[in-house]
Amino acid sequence: MEDLQRQIRFSLFFIFAIIPIGVAGFHFIEGYHWLDAMYFTIITLSTIGYGDLSPESAAGKIFTLFLVIVGIGSFVYLGQAAISIVTSPILIRVRQKRRIQKVIDKLHNHYIICGVGEMVDKTVEYILQGSIIRRKAIQDSQLLLFDKWAARISKDNEPLLLFRLIRKLLVNIYDRFGQQSTILDNVVVVTNDMAYADKLRQKGLLIIEGDPTNDDVLTSAGLLRCQAVMVLLDSDMETLLCVLTAHNLARTLHITASVLDDDLSRKIVRVGANSVITPYATAGQFLNSATLRPAVSDFFNGLLFEYHTDYRMTQLELYDDSPWIGRSIDDLKLRDDYDAAVIGLRYDDARYGYAPDSSYVLQEDETLIVVAPADNIESLIADCRRGTPSRTRLALEQPLPFHQAPIASDKTYSLIDAEQAIQSLSKHFIICGDDRVARSSIDTLDPKRPFVIISNNNTLTSDLLKRGFRVVHGSPSSEDVLIKAGVKRAQAIMISLEDKADTVLAILNCRALNKRLLITTTAYADDMVDKLERAGADRVVSPFHVAARLTLLTTTRPKLAGFVQYVLFNYITGLETTEIYMEDDSVWIGKTITETGIEQQYNAGVLGIRVGNKSSFMYAPPKDYVIKAQEVLILVTPMKHSDNLREAAHASADRRPATLRNRVLQSTKWTPDQIQKLLQKAREERGE
Repeated sequence: MEDLQRQIRFSLFFIFAIIPIGVAGFHFIEGYHWLDAMYFTIITLSTIGYGDLSPESAAGKIFTLFLVIVGIGSFVYLGQAAISIVTSPILIRVRQKRRIQKVIDKLHNHYIICGVGEMVDKTVEYILQGSIIRRKAIQDSQLLLFDKWAARISKDNEPLLLFRLIRKLLVNIYDRFGQQSTILDNVVVVTNDMAYADKLRQKGLLIIEGDPTNDDVLTSAGLLRCQAVMVLLDSDMETLLCVLTAHNLARTLHITASVLDDDLSRKIVRVGANSVITPYATAGQFLNSATLRPAVSDFFNGLLFEYHTDYRMTQLELYDDSPWIGRSIDDLKLRDDYDAAVIGLRYDDARYGYAPDSSYVLQEDETLIVVAPADNIESLIADCRRGTPSRTRLALEQPLPFHQAPIASDKTYSLIDAEQAIQSLSKHFIICGDDRVARSSIDTLDPKRPFVIISNNNTLTSDLLKRGFRVVHGSPSSEDVLIKAGVKRAQAIMISLEDKADTVLAILNCRALNKRLLITTTAYADDMVDKLERAGADRVVSPFHVAARLTLLTTTRPKLAGFVQYVLFNYITGLETTEIYMEDDSVWIGKTITETGIEQQYNAGVLGIRVGNKSSFMYAPPKDYVIKAQEVLILVTPMKHSDNLREAAHASADRRPATLRNRVLQSTKWTPDQIQKLLQKAREERGE
């Protein structure tokens, strides 16, 4: 830019110098009057050349040639510099920033994301994915209405050519312009990384470049007018400063923060964050659920995070103008009108309830946790509110994150004792790994339960043995170690290793040894997900993927996130969502939910039932629903009753199905022969 400015100054100097030289030259050489000399100089330099004046002498002609060459060269030199400045990336960036700032200044109730890197990428990816799917659903419903209208007024129920052309035009308009209006238009990203800002700008995002811990930068992003802020910085200390700055500027703002250090999460809550997400601990929770309670995991994941499912979970807030206040849940006829079911409630005092009775009368400031078809949710929200709230909602929850101390057993093991104890186990669960995800997962487990840990870390092995876990010391990728852990008799295994080759080899060995084994694992890179699934994993969890999903959920639907946290597995509330398998010998088969007595005896509530095909659920089944064989009950109960429920259903607290997998026969993309070849190749590469 400095070189261009120097070029412009140099060009202007020559231009302002050549004009008086030309005037003087034509006056003295050709004898022109001063005005004529000025006139002839200008039309010569501008190449107009009217022809009314022309040099007569040889000296005048030579002088004119000199003037044209030098003058026009100066103008060209100046023009080239001016064009370069106008089209320079710096000026383009400046104009782009001004244009984006004008758009941001008009936003209200938008979302702000502060950060850089994978967490931001995944969050934006899920926002875009969800908005495109919702937009497509709206377009399909509008086109369906058009088709019905066209068929109604057409002859012989065959749409006229004009209607077909109009429909084609509508489809083209949707495809071309529909994507320009998504939720991303209401998201502002604040980052101090210029290259990363350019990358996001190319995706159509609104970007503010600057330090997210700076008051002015956050204010320019519309902090005082926004709905919530997501702080996803790669430094925990900068995250703390950003949360503090945002909270000081807007005290009632909802703030979600992501941190890597679990111990720092309490401090970040104290300075203003409403929710704190720790990616590795979150991944550990997801893996625990997917491994120990796969049907429960499928139930919540399908409702909250999987866009290909037809049903969604949503929160319906009862503001003071809601027509639902004072009416019972049964009176609303949600199942009849919207195919919707209520699975939970948030009361006006911020407590949560699960599987509420249909006779419950709704009160102001309560929130319904509802499952409904995705196409019906907008209509449900509109019917629930019938307008905008008449007063500002200022009260925000700010619960401290709960850190459960690792559970220890009275009994401790030596390695020899642990191996002997493992020999008597069957249908147990194996956890492999010593990375942060595996450690977070193990910290929440009770060693009295049928768990076996495989660890290759001496310190971790020693600590786990002291806590009372049955531990096999060695590499999870070793077939001998897996056999010692009882993998042939186990029901599920969780594999969380940082080494990609060890992870693939461990999965291949597990699948070769036990085709009915449920396998869950972590993937630290996107390109590993497909490879791990091809190797035989049933569920692959990426720490930053699940953290981004949970961040979005807690930011955009905080009461929904609060309900899930309340019932899923919570030591504070003492509740867990468990799964009861209706094997052929269950005494509950043929009984209604009321007849099982689970509500009165165990304070349990049924959220859903997985039907026999293992792929779909019935949500909030009525109390008179008759339970069938091969179904799975998804129910919330106090933790102290979970074993009692299984015992009541099967006369055994340890009663579990033959396999937890959904599709045993179609589970892997490799044949047994291919698995053996892959194992042999992996062993040769490792020098075994």
